[in-house]
Amino acid sequence: MGIRMNGVMNGITNGEYQAILQISDEYFGKLKRGLPVDVRLLIDRYVSEQNALGSRYEMLAYLLGFSSCKAMFLEKCLPPEVKEMITE
Repeated sequence: MGIRMNGVMNGITNGEYQAILQISDEYFGKLKRGLPVDVRLLIDRYVSEQNALGSRYEMLAYLLGFSSCKAMFLEKCLPPEVKEMITE
Protein backbone atom coordinates (compact mmCIF):
# COMPACT_ATOMS: atom_id res chain seq x y z
CA MET A 1 0.00 0.00 0.00
CA GLY A 2 2.85 2.36 0.82
CA ILE A 3 4.38 1.84 -2.61
CA ARG A 4 1.04 2.48 -4.33
CA MET A 5 0.24 5.60 -2.30
CA ASN A 6 3.72 7.13 -2.12
CA GLY A 7 4.89 6.08 -5.55
CA VAL A 8 2.05 5.62 -7.99
CA MET A 9 -0.46 8.07 -6.49
CA ASN A 10 2.14 10.81 -6.04
CA GLY A 11 3.23 10.35 -9.64
CA ILE A 12 -0.34 10.62 -10.90
CA THR A 13 -1.59 13.47 -8.73
CA ASN A 14 1.46 15.50 -7.82
CA GLY A 15 1.41 18.21 -10.51
CA GLU A 16 -2.35 18.68 -10.67
CA TYR A 17 -2.70 18.38 -6.89
CA GLN A 18 -0.02 21.01 -6.28
CA ALA A 19 -1.66 23.41 -8.75
CA ILE A 20 -5.05 23.02 -7.04
CA LEU A 21 -3.44 23.45 -3.63
CA GLN A 22 -1.74 26.67 -4.73
CA ILE A 23 -4.98 28.16 -6.08
CA SER A 24 -6.81 27.07 -2.94
CA ASP A 25 -4.19 28.79 -0.77
CA GLU A 26 -4.61 32.00 -2.78
CA TYR A 27 -8.38 31.94 -2.23
CA PHE A 28 -7.89 31.26 1.47
CA GLY A 29 -5.55 34.24 1.75
CA LYS A 30 -8.17 36.50 0.16
CA LEU A 31 -10.90 35.16 2.45
CA LYS A 32 -8.72 35.55 5.53
CA ARG A 33 -7.93 39.18 4.73
CA GLY A 34 -11.43 40.17 3.66
CA LEU A 35 -13.90 38.37 5.91
CA PRO A 36 -14.68 38.25 9.62
CA VAL A 37 -13.88 35.05 11.51
CA ASP A 38 -17.53 33.98 11.91
CA VAL A 39 -18.17 34.25 8.17
CA ARG A 40 -14.97 32.31 7.37
CA LEU A 41 -16.03 29.61 9.83
CA LEU A 42 -19.44 29.34 8.17
CA ILE A 43 -17.84 29.04 4.73
CA ASP A 44 -15.37 26.46 6.07
CA ARG A 45 -18.16 24.33 7.50
CA TYR A 46 -20.13 24.52 4.26
CA VAL A 47 -17.14 23.58 2.11
CA SER A 48 -16.21 20.75 4.49
CA GLU A 49 -19.70 19.26 4.21
CA GLN A 50 -19.62 19.56 0.42
CA ASN A 51 -16.25 17.77 0.39
CA ALA A 52 -17.64 15.02 2.62
CA LEU A 53 -20.59 14.63 0.26
CA GLY A 54 -18.33 14.33 -2.78
CA SER A 55 -16.03 11.93 -0.97
CA ARG A 56 -18.88 9.66 0.02
CA TYR A 57 -20.28 9.65 -3.53
CA GLU A 58 -16.86 8.80 -4.98
CA MET A 59 -16.38 5.97 -2.47
CA LEU A 60 -19.77 4.47 -3.31
CA ALA A 61 -19.11 4.77 -7.05
CA TYR A 62 -15.75 3.04 -6.56
CA LEU A 63 -17.33 0.22 -4.56
CA LEU A 64 -20.05 -0.23 -7.18
CA GLY A 65 -17.46 -0.40 -9.96
CA PHE A 66 -15.31 -2.81 -7.97
CA SER A 67 -18.25 -5.11 -7.26
CA SER A 68 -19.12 -5.09 -10.98
CA CYS A 69 -15.53 -6.04 -11.85
CA LYS A 70 -15.58 -8.77 -9.22
CA ALA A 71 -18.83 -10.21 -10.57
CA MET A 72 -17.52 -10.11 -14.14
CA PHE A 73 -14.24 -11.73 -13.11
CA LEU A 74 -15.99 -14.50 -11.20
CA GLU A 75 -18.38 -15.13 -14.07
CA LYS A 76 -15.65 -15.33 -16.71
CA CYS A 77 -12.84 -17.05 -14.81
CA LEU A 78 -14.33 -19.63 -12.49
CA PRO A 79 -15.02 -23.18 -13.55
CA PRO A 80 -18.75 -24.10 -13.65
CA GLU A 81 -18.56 -26.32 -10.54
CA VAL A 82 -17.11 -23.48 -8.47
CA LYS A 83 -19.78 -21.07 -9.76
CA GLU A 84 -22.43 -23.52 -8.57
CA MET A 85 -20.88 -23.62 -5.10
CA ILE A 86 -20.89 -19.82 -4.86
CA THR A 87 -24.51 -19.40 -5.98
CA GLU A 88 -25.91 -22.08 -3.68
